[in-house]
Amino acid sequence: METEKQYVYASLNDLKLKYFPGVIDENLKNQEPKQQVQVLELLKRCCEKEKSERKTSQIAAKVKTAKFGQLQTVEQFDFNHNKMTQKVMNTYLIIHNNIEKTNLPKAVFVGSTGAGKTHLARALGYSACQKGLSVLFVTAAEMSNQLLQAQKLAQLDKEIARLKKPQVLIIDELGYVDFDAQGSQLFFQVISARHDAKLGLIVTTNLNFSQFNQIFANEAVATVVVDRMVSEAEIFHMEGPSYRKHQSEIKNQKKKSDSASK
Repeated sequence: METEKQYVYASLNDLKLKYFPGVIDENLKNQEPKQQVQVLELLKRCCEKEKSERKTSQIAAKVKTAKFGQLQTVEQFDFNHNKMTQKVMNTYLIIHNNIEKTNLPKAVFVGSTGAGKTHLARALGYSACQKGLSVLFVTAAEMSNQLLQAQKLAQLDKEIARLKKPQVLIIDELGYVDFDAQGSQLFFQVISARHDAKLGLIVTTNLNFSQFNQIFANEAVATVVVDRMVSEAEIFHMEGPSYRKHQSEIKNQKKKSDSASK
């Protein structure tokens, strides 16, 4: 009985219900031992249910705020797709399974279109949400436009603070838009601010790092962006047959199978 009581009181403390233990103690002392056990078992189930529902609501709120656009999890990814995905699986899963407030994910996915980069990036973000961390998913084009617009409206500091706020920032499709001198500097400010604050950063790009001078205003900016971006990050080179095409083929096969079984 004492173990159940300790669990219940610890749970009430976690739930910030600080006056409940006093009321429980006052009422338990007037009950028979058997009744006390029944009450504590009921309270234990209530605490477990409350904690479970609160966690579910918290994760849902984190996912909504992250603005993933599409929810993709690691369970939905087929690492057996080709030799490349098989090769990155173990390293990726280590990062995915060990995301914590004190161990924020830092990863860069480099490779051709349709290789599964965005799926794996989103899956890391979803895992972070499950751990109660704040996440934001944004394309490089959206980020550039938002920064330039904020500068025009004299709200640049506010926008940089917004992009620095989430514990994990996911920048998708870096390489599909070019940054002018102004945009390059603003992009670097965000990357540098997050690097200095030791926050999580996940990037997907279709360009090798040596090609970044093609999208940023000059070689100097490209170099410092890469330097901050890859610092302490795991680099995943994603090449090989299109994973997107692979997914499409699996869906078509499933549709044919479902139709045949009807």
